[in-house]
Amino acid sequence: MRLFRRPAAHADRVDARVISHAVSFDDAPDPDARGRLLRAVAEAVVLQDEAIAVLADIRNREPLDVVAQRAGPLARRFLALRQELPPAEDAVLARQCATASVVLDHHGRVLVHGLELLAAEWRSERIADQLERLDGLGAPAERLDALYAELTH
Repeated sequence: MRLFRRPAAHADRVDARVISHAVSFDDAPDPDARGRLLRAVAEAVVLQDEAIAVLADIRNREPLDVVAQRAGPLARRFLALRQELPPAEDAVLARQCATASVVLDHHGRVLVHGLELLAAEWRSERIADQLERLDGLGAPAERLDALYAELTH
């Protein structure tokens, strides 16, 4: 038993016509890939200063709720910038994007782990020792600065 039947009189009739045709070149190179990478790296370089200040507040055991209001959005932004990196089109851009990706991931994770350490400090002396060792963003921040210098020259 059929629930739906097309009327026999209209079976061969089509009332549609093509009025436009779109062609997509998904594999075409992005002409602004380098510019997108530069914008992401430039923003991350600026955000590093805030991240270093937040990590100092975590190390100094500022109240968790106050620090989390700054660290959470900052960590999310680093990770969002990582997602915004363009696909690599050549070997040089691939290396630059890989460096940016690793550093942005590092920065976001350091902030998150710093918050986790601050929240769990009361559990163990070893956690307190780890908090004391939080001292900026280290070598990855220097790598990001070097990448920014490379992209701007």
